[in-house]
Amino acid sequence: MAEQGSLAITARGDGNRWYGRVSIPESVARKANIREGMRVNARCVDGMIIIQPEDQGRIKFPGAKGKSNPRHAFEAATSTLGLREIKLDQANALISVEDGAVKIRVPEEYLAADARAVRKIKKDPPRSSTNPPRTIAAATYGVHGTAKTLMIEANRAGKDVRPMGPDNVLEILRAAGRKVDVLGPRFFRIDGQSANLADLFELARKVSGDTDQNRIALITE
Repeated sequence: MAEQGSLAITARGDGNRWYGRVSIPESVARKANIREGMRVNARCVDGMIIIQPEDQGRIKFPGAKGKSNPRHAFEAATSTLGLREIKLDQANALISVEDGAVKIRVPEEYLAADARAVRKIKKDPPRSSTNPPRTIAAATYGVHGTAKTLMIEANRAGKDVRPMGPDNVLEILRAAGRKVDVLGPRFFRIDGQSANLADLFELARKVSGDTDQNRIALITE
């Protein structure tokens, strides 16, 4: 089932100040490499709220809340989000990740008049064989050393690399239902079978859906 975001619209104070509330699943934010504490901007383009990291962004991305379905949620003026000044308790909205940005489709009836896109029939431009790189600021925020170098190079090639240490790899496998016992710094038992660090990493790549365009990289430094 596809991930869904949610939208709400409410008035504050004397009713002259309207705000939109945006809720994003933690898993979606992770795919876009947006993390708690990063500066982001949110704006409405072609009927979609686009949230992406910017060094001077006006919004400090909040931490996720909730146990069974953790979500990040923040508020911004309806004028910023391209929303109508109309009461909306909460509504599900289609959500996707593209080019390092989270995109939320706003239902037509809640779009502000000046935010409704005038769609023109035009020929689609030729598609590139590779995905365009994400912003370097988003990809390497809070990352250092070898991991940062790998991510910068991947961005230049239009690919994603997710540097992970052994502890992160263990989390992926256990979340996928694998039984993993640590026997030593580089020796493990996976589902009753002896394994080394390379075996652990290879299995993590399989269960995480690793592809040529979106890979995990083991960092042991």
